[in-house]
Amino acid sequence: MGKIFKLAYSYVHYSRILVAISALFILLSACSTTTLYVVRHAEKAAPNNTMNTDVDLSPAGQARARTLRDSLKERTLGALFATQYKRTYQTLEPLAQAKNMTIVRYQAASYNTLIDSLARIKGKAFTIAGHSNTVPGMLRHIGLQPSMQEIPDSIYNLLFVVSIVWKNGQRQLTLTEKTYGAPSP
Repeated sequence: MGKIFKLAYSYVHYSRILVAISALFILLSACSTTTLYVVRHAEKAAPNNTMNTDVDLSPAGQARARTLRDSLKERTLGALFATQYKRTYQTLEPLAQAKNMTIVRYQAASYNTLIDSLARIKGKAFTIAGHSNTVPGMLRHIGLQPSMQEIPDSIYNLLFVVSIVWKNGQRQLTLTEKTYGAPSP
């Protein structure tokens, strides 16, 4: 009789553990978080006398790009996105190299399409480099209210962290504005 009782007790005990694990799995799949790290490109070099507006990063911008790498290298990222301009690509390049990732290009004018797509993905993290006039618009497009309509030309140290928590098929968005690297003048 004692062996049967012990066997029944073990079965009930393990059944409870399996039920708890199953409930935890359901909870985790119902509540997943997507994180978007959105930055303006780092400091750009002064344009030379040509009409070329696609300029490289300045030495200060290269240093800021390395600081961004150091800020995000421990994060698990699904993808990195930069516009067609060199300065956004170069801003993410040290991070891409550190994580052995490829930077995906998007057209600066179609930032709404990109942010819409990423905001629908559950449980991933992405980094997006944009421009002073596209980053705030991108955030407003998904229903957030950044502290500025456009990033001033002299400001390069902002890191916008968007958390999208999915609960029961609904998304809840939170925006945190941070700074990274040396203060902008």
